[in-house]
Amino acid sequence: MQNRLRDASGVFGGLRMILRASVKDQVNDTAYYWQHSTVRESLRELGSSQFTISPSDVYKLCVYLLDRAELMGKQNVILLRRLLQSSRSSSGCIPGHDMPVYNQASSGKTEFDEFSATPPLSVDPNLDKFTMSSTVRNPTAMIPTPHPMSETIETLTASRQLSSAKERRVPSSRIGRIAGFGNLAIGLSLGAATEWTKRKIGYGAGEINNPFLTDANLERIVDTLCRMRGAALKLGQMLSIQDENTISPKIQKIFERVRQAADFMPAKQMHKVITASLGSNWSSLVAKFDERPFAAASIGQVHRAILNDGRVVAMKIQYPGVADSIDADIKNLMTLLNRFDILPRGLFAEQAASVATRELREECNYVREASYCKQFASLLADDPVFQVPAIVDELTTDRVLTAEFMEGLVLDDCCTLPQDVRNWIGEQLLRLCLKELFVFRTMQTDPNWSNFLYNPKSGKIVLLDFGASREFKKTFIDVYIHLIHCAAEGDREGILHHSRQLGFLTGYESKVMLQAHVDAVSILGEAFASPVPFDFGRQSTTRRINRLIPVMIEHRLTPPPEESYSLHRKMSGCFLLCGKLKAEVNCRPLFYQIWDNYEFNNVESAVNYSSQQP
Repeated sequence: MQNRLRDASGVFGGLRMILRASVKDQVNDTAYYWQHSTVRESLRELGSSQFTISPSDVYKLCVYLLDRAELMGKQNVILLRRLLQSSRSSSGCIPGHDMPVYNQASSGKTEFDEFSATPPLSVDPNLDKFTMSSTVRNPTAMIPTPHPMSETIETLTASRQLSSAKERRVPSSRIGRIAGFGNLAIGLSLGAATEWTKRKIGYGAGEINNPFLTDANLERIVDTLCRMRGAALKLGQMLSIQDENTISPKIQKIFERVRQAADFMPAKQMHKVITASLGSNWSSLVAKFDERPFAAASIGQVHRAILNDGRVVAMKIQYPGVADSIDADIKNLMTLLNRFDILPRGLFAEQAASVATRELREECNYVREASYCKQFASLLADDPVFQVPAIVDELTTDRVLTAEFMEGLVLDDCCTLPQDVRNWIGEQLLRLCLKELFVFRTMQTDPNWSNFLYNPKSGKIVLLDFGASREFKKTFIDVYIHLIHCAAEGDREGILHHSRQLGFLTGYESKVMLQAHVDAVSILGEAFASPVPFDFGRQSTTRRINRLIPVMIEHRLTPPPEESYSLHRKMSGCFLLCGKLKAEVNCRPLFYQIWDNYEFNNVESAVNYSSQQP
C-alpha cells in the first residue's frame, strides 16, 4: 500500500512540475503578446491603471483554467461511461438521474417578472370587425391553375447533384455510433475550454455568451450529424427549419447545411444494402444506375436510374443500422445538446424528441411510405397543381423505395423568382396544408423544404417524401377547425372553449396562462383574419409567440394533445416556407372556402376530447 502511495505521489509530483512549466510558458506567451500588442498603447492612453495585468493574475487565471479542464475531463469520462452503459441495456436508455436525457419543463422555469412590464398581446384591434357576418365568409370557389414561367431555368433543373457532401461509411453498429457521439462530447468540451481561455485572456471574439457555440464546435456538430446520419440528423433537420427568432441565426445556418446534404455511403456499402433488400438479380431490371447519389437525407440516399422500359426513376436506399439505433441516437444527441446548453429553453425538447423517434420508426418503413405516396396520388389526382411520383413496386421493399424521377426547383432556389411566382407557390402550399388537414384528414407532416419542387416548365408543384404522413381522427378535426375559425374571427371565449375540448387546457389554469394561450392562438389566426394578402416576409408571428412560450411553460398544467406536435410542426413549417419566399397570400378565402363546405359531426359530443392515435 505504501509503495502504491509513493508511486502515486511521484506521478502527481511529475504532473505538478508539468503544470507549473505549462503555466510558466503561458505566462511568458501572454506577456510577449501584451508587450507587442498594438492595443497596449491605446489602452495606456485611456488610463493604464484600468488595464494593468500582472503576472500573478495571469498565473491565478491559468491555474483556474487547468482546474476547469480537469473537471471537464472527469465529466467526459462520466459521459462516455453512461453512453457505453446504454449500449448494454436492452432499452437503450441512458441510466441514472445525474445526467438527464431531456430538458424537463420544470427545470426550464423562467421568472415571470420580466413579463410583468410587458402588455398582454392580443389580436390587432382592426381585426375585430371581422365577425360571423363578414362579407368574405362565402368566397367564390377558387379553382387553382398551374403557374409556368416564361424562363425555364434549364441550368437548375437539368441535374441535381450533391455538392458539399462526402463519401463516408455509415457507422452501423451500436458501439460505433456510441463512439461517434462520445468523440463529439470530448470535442465540444475541448472547444469550449479553448474558447473560455481565449475570452479570459482577451483574445476571444465573445459574439455568443455560450462558449460551446463557437464556429469550431458547430462544425463538429455538423460533421458528426452528417457522418452518423439517422435519427440524430433528422433532429438537426427539424431544427434547421425553425425561424431565426426561435434559434440563433448562427445555429440555424449550421443546421441548414445539415438539412441540405448528409454524407453518402461508399458504393460497396450501398450495393450491399440493395442486394440484401432486392436480391442479387436487381440489376437485371435496371438499364443504368448512377453510383453517386443526387440527394442524401437523414435515413437514406437517392440515386437516379433508368429502367429497361426507359422510365427514369429515383431509388432511395436506407442507411444500414439506422432503423435499429433510433432510440439510442435521439437520447445520445439530446443528452449532448441539453448538457452543453445548445438548445434554448422553450422548444419542448422532450416532446420534439419523442415525435422524432416515433416518426423515424415510421419513416424507416419504405413500404408504409409507398402506400401513403399512392394514397396522396389518388387524393390529388384531379388537382391541377400538385404532382405525386408513381411508385415502382417491383423495386420497392422496406429498405429500398423506387419512384418516378421528378424535375423541379427546391424551394431554396425559388427565393429569387418573381414576386408573383413566389406568391402563387406560397398560396398553393397553404391550400394544400388546409386541404390535407380538414378535407383529407391525412397529412404529410414533414415541412422540409426539399420535399417540395416547383417545375417552372409545367408550372406545377411536385410533392416528395411521404414517410412522415399520418391520419387524424374526425372528432379531433371537427373541434380543431372550430378553434382556427375562432382565431380568425377574434373570438377569445371560443378559443378557450375549444382549447379545453381538445385538451390544450384543463379548465384550472391561471389567468396568466389563459391570457398567454389565447394570445398565441390569436396570433396564429391573424393570417386567416386579414382581409388583404398577408405579408409573410414581414410578419412577426414567431417572435411574438416566442415571447409567450416561457409563460406557458411556467404555468402549463397539461401537455398539448399528441396530434398537435406533428400538426403544428407542419403548419408552422408552412408559414416559415411562405416567410422564406417572402410570399403575400390572401389566406382568409383559403380557409373560409373549406369552412363553408365543412361537414361536421356532433361537435358537442367531443367535449373533453381525449386524443388517440387514428
